Amino acid sequence: MIAPHIAAWALNKRKSNTDVAAVVATHVTNINDKPKKAKHKPDEHVLETKGGGGYVPPPTPTPQEQAAARDWEAQQEFEREQRRQEVTDRAAAAKKEADDAAWGASKGAAYNAALQGGTSKLRSLGIDANDPYGAYSDFTGRINQANANLQQGGDYASAFSPTIIDEVLGNARGTQRNKYKTSFNSALPQYYGEDTFGDTSDDAILASILDTQYGDALTDLQAARDRGQANTSVYDRAMRDLGTAKSTANTELQNTGRGVREKIIGDIGTRRTGALDNAANWDFGSTFDPTGEANRIKSYGSDRLSGLEGELRGAVGGKEFFDVNSLLGKANARVGNQTTGTSGTNALYDTFANEATRRNENVRANEGTF
Repeated sequence: MIAPHIAAWALNKRKSNTDVAAVVATHVTNINDKPKKAKHKPDEHVLETKGGGGYVPPPTPTPQEQAAARDWEAQQEFEREQRRQEVTDRAAAAKKEADDAAWGASKGAAYNAALQGGTSKLRSLGIDANDPYGAYSDFTGRINQANANLQQGGDYASAFSPTIIDEVLGNARGTQRNKYKTSFNSALPQYYGEDTFGDTSDDAILASILDTQYGDALTDLQAARDRGQANTSVYDRAMRDLGTAKSTANTELQNTGRGVREKIIGDIGTRRTGALDNAANWDFGSTFDPTGEANRIKSYGSDRLSGLEGELRGAVGGKEFFDVNSLLGKANARVGNQTTGTSGTNALYDTFANEATRRNENVRANEGTF
């Protein structure tokens, strides 16, 4: 509780010097006028004292009272500051509420636009909520998650970026392409062509071609001997050269067969690469059947395998690997051509001649076949 005279002192202290000067000036208008008794102002409080008359100044406040007055004045200033702060806070709160409302409305509009735009693009590609690629659920999930995680005042333009739908479609597209490629590779292994047309796939066919021609050559040589066209030495030499020719013919046939097989393997590889390219280039709205593609290539491979003999024989053509006349001519050049006669004289002559030929042949055993 502040004493009345302390409160009055505090109030009077706050009055401006101008007011005091004005009060003083009212009493100095004319020095010749008689002194007038000052009138009391309604808001002035006159402290009366006991005893004689005349003006008695108010008592001087004690230090404690002065401190109390300062505390009171500080309290009044604090309360005024509080009222000013409350006004400022109410204005800031009203502005924030308006800003939040505007942000919320803009965010909602951006969310709806992104959701509608993305789903419309998906539907234009034939993708709806039941799509097998997972694109629809991925897109809506990302948009809804972005909306839920967006903090007040956040950048909703980035949260609902138009690139989201492109990223979703890109991921779904890549995933589906990989599925198709994996399924196709499972149905048709990478080395299907090599496995189907391996080194031994043409052995029986090539052996048949070789054996047929070799058998024909052997029969012709035997007929030449039986006709007396070749004596024993010439026949034996021709037979040995026939064996060498057979080995050479087999090597040539194997090379021919390898060329045919490699071409078929290349054709299968080209078809297989084309199918994988189709899988890699697949896009929404197109179709790709990995199992069907693999079965078509397998069917093509089966057809080529069935026709392998025809292709091999066509590649060999009319080539004859054994020339009987050439074999006999070379043999004659090596050992001489003395036919076997019917008389005893001729038979004895042939015996000595053949024996000499064999000895001569043994001496030159290391020489090659012409």
